[in-house]
Amino acid sequence: MIVKNEEKNLEQCLNSVKSIVDEIIIVDTGSTDKTVEMAKSFNAKIFNHKWNDDFSEARNISLKHATKDWILVLDADEVIAKEDLKKIKELTEQKDVDGFSIIQRNYTDDQSVLNWQKSDDYKEAKDYPGFFPSNLVRLFR
Repeated sequence: MIVKNEEKNLEQCLNSVKSIVDEIIIVDTGSTDKTVEMAKSFNAKIFNHKWNDDFSEARNISLKHATKDWILVLDADEVIAKEDLKKIKELTEQKDVDGFSIIQRNYTDDQSVLNWQKSDDYKEAKDYPGFFPSNLVRLFR
């Protein structure tokens, strides 16, 4: 995970996955709030990296430090729904697959967005009436 000043989001994100991950890699790009302290409370491996306006550079640094067989990439403002944790764990037990696309729900009140859908059934929606889905490869060997 790449972070900068994410103390408002990080705890919820890490709490959502702590039961299925073996390590947490955090690349901090210059936080001035309590992000790093919060990450430490989850026993995260924290690496400081000066932000060079290059997401791929920071992402590659985080990947370089991963030591387990599978990588789940998240942003600090994302959470994995409780009902999806078991599914993710089962996916990592497959031997003949190297990666998976995960549907990211981008919650919004802008109903004009392409593929906008009502979010009535998703508690993660909070106060947003809908979302638009994005398929992203976020789980891979």
